[in-house]
Amino acid sequence: MDRFFSHLKQPFTSVWISLGFVIGCIATVFYYQTLEFTVFTISILIVSAYFKPFLNVLLGFICSICCIALHFYFFYDFGAQISNEKYTYQTKLIVEDVISDKRPQYIKAKILTLDDKSYSYFRAPNAMLSVNSEQLLSVGDTFDATIHLKSFRSNKNFNVFDNERYAFTQKIFFKGKVLNKQLAITYKKEHSRVFGYRKFIQTTYKNTQLQWLYYALLTGDKSLMSFDNKQLMQSLGLSHLLAISGLHIGLIFGFGYITTRFLFKKINYVGNQTKNLSIIYSFVGFVTAFIYVYLSDFLVSATRALIMLGCYLLLYFLAKQPLRWRSILFALVIVLLINPFNVLNPGLYFSFLAVAIIFIVVNKIPVLNTSFLNKIIALVLIQIALFIGLMPLSLYFFNGVSLAGLVLNLIAIPLLSFIIMPMLIIITLISSVLDMSILIWILDNSLNYLFKLLVMIPDHLSWISADEISSSLVVFSYITILIFYLLPYRWLAFIPLSTLLINYLLTEKSHWQLHVFDVGHGLMILLEKDKNALVYDFGPSYFNRFSRTRSILLPYIQANKLIVSTSILSHEDNDHAGGVDHFIDAGFALSFKQFHPDNLQSVCKVTTANFYGLIVESYKTTGFGNENDDSCVVRISDENYSVLLTGDISKQREAQLLKGGYLLQSTVMLSPHHGSDTSSSEAFIDKVNPKIVIHSSAYQGQWGFPKDEVVARYNKINAKQYSTGKQGQISIKFYSSDISVITARQQESYWFIKD
Repeated sequence: MDRFFSHLKQPFTSVWISLGFVIGCIATVFYYQTLEFTVFTISILIVSAYFKPFLNVLLGFICSICCIALHFYFFYDFGAQISNEKYTYQTKLIVEDVISDKRPQYIKAKILTLDDKSYSYFRAPNAMLSVNSEQLLSVGDTFDATIHLKSFRSNKNFNVFDNERYAFTQKIFFKGKVLNKQLAITYKKEHSRVFGYRKFIQTTYKNTQLQWLYYALLTGDKSLMSFDNKQLMQSLGLSHLLAISGLHIGLIFGFGYITTRFLFKKINYVGNQTKNLSIIYSFVGFVTAFIYVYLSDFLVSATRALIMLGCYLLLYFLAKQPLRWRSILFALVIVLLINPFNVLNPGLYFSFLAVAIIFIVVNKIPVLNTSFLNKIIALVLIQIALFIGLMPLSLYFFNGVSLAGLVLNLIAIPLLSFIIMPMLIIITLISSVLDMSILIWILDNSLNYLFKLLVMIPDHLSWISADEISSSLVVFSYITILIFYLLPYRWLAFIPLSTLLINYLLTEKSHWQLHVFDVGHGLMILLEKDKNALVYDFGPSYFNRFSRTRSILLPYIQANKLIVSTSILSHEDNDHAGGVDHFIDAGFALSFKQFHPDNLQSVCKVTTANFYGLIVESYKTTGFGNENDDSCVVRISDENYSVLLTGDISKQREAQLLKGGYLLQSTVMLSPHHGSDTSSSEAFIDKVNPKIVIHSSAYQGQWGFPKDEVVARYNKINAKQYSTGKQGQISIKFYSSDISVITARQQESYWFIKD
């Protein structure tokens, strides 16, 4: 054992093992149980047989697999704890967060006991629960309850926020509802220091105009921020200033370091060696940073930055080898040892890459012991390098990049570092004993004036949207940068990008695409042709505030930079029209004029339109007196393929369409009324004769769509059937002589998230 650990003292051995561990974590989390993982593992084994250093890489790779397996078993593998056949469970829960305080409450809670199984607080799984009891719950309350529980499952769509993956990172494995009307609650007698600190910050800055800003900077909690402010800060490239990260930890460390050194000089303390004093200053600075992270409730980004700082300090005082790259690598290994599933967090890549870029620039350009002008030049070059270096990640995760951030950060970072944060720290410390309202008023009014100037920046200057880019393009971009930076023959950097370009040119492009989104029980469809979009229905809305249009459709349109020229509403049921007002509010009111020239309450206009080479034809209804049968039935076609969109029509309207002699035969058909047995008559199915049938329905929904009888009817004609509830968003690409079907759950599935 001693011999094994002695290898870690050798810098290159420890570096190779660390590299293998990091590579293994990424490969196992993203590609385990795939062909890519098998090929990659075999490649490492073969290379290790011929090159001795790769034996250490192999060791790190194996350690990463073991680490992930153990971590998953102890902290994430709770799926087998519940059964679909069992409706109720006896539980003991503790409230972690109150999402909605109105009855029925919506809470996030830890499950401490589940029937006869008990979990420690550290290991306990989380659940999202609806509570309709007579008592209101607060954070920290513990109670026993009978709950209905099922595995957490959300909608799955391309290019939008992945709720299931986010829930997994937050250890949210279940959702359900509390069945008790009366709860025996053990109220928390004393709130934690973190809770008390946050209340103190809210009280101290309660009368300010930018309370949300001070609260976020001092606690890391952005719950006081409005949606508009979050969007503004992201578009201006300043959102990283509000997330406790390396910059904030560095500032707090520097505050503790400088304050300690100042006090030592004041008392004329002289140690045996200057380095010994530096250790004391650094220790106090690190403890100060640790307290700051503790008060932020150990946010992931803050903890990550603290670990990086600790690794840097240890190597600085203990190592004899160059330390910058090893400090980044070892910090990354520690972060992944604590939780290897941190590779799912985009912040991990931004933070570590940003530090690496800063190290590269500082290594090339001296910053310390130079003139003030040289320091300014160095800061400008660092900002430009960060902008260029982080651009691929920004394009991949956010489908855009902040142009204004390139300039604003040159002002905002020094302002935050030397004025805002020091003043907030001093004001907060003194406010515990003295009234600092006058100084707070001066600071608040000054910053609010600057904030109003930010609001005035035009949108086209603040954020540049871009098309969706693939992960392979991001990887190849960074490979290109590494080749250009590390290898003497820089022309080799063109090889990776040339490979992508050739692949792009040789890949056949689809003529048009059909996207049926996963919206639960409801319908929302987008047809795409040459960056132009036709929208059919808008999915459900909830509580008149939340809609699938806002969370799925609009982000998809923005991510793909689509121009919406035509929109059609089949009928006014909430599951089809719930998000139409939000769509209109987003600026798309004119897109309804062609098929709804008067208003959206009337039956759609019977017409034939040309949509950029596609024929869009709507069919007449005789007026059935109910919204379902008066749904706008639309057929979209080109020379080779066609799609029939049917809304919620029943067999009665199907018979009328058959009697009218309309052209109904289609390649792809949307099953009427989500696959209800009141629709999809055999005569109608035979007339349409679809090759592909799509059921837009909820997963294990209360109506059980699509019905087994309906599925059997489509099976008789050998149609391929897809359900959004089971397979997520369904996208069909139409080529000149072929079509392809891609489903979100097949394309973006993970071995650790059980469907």
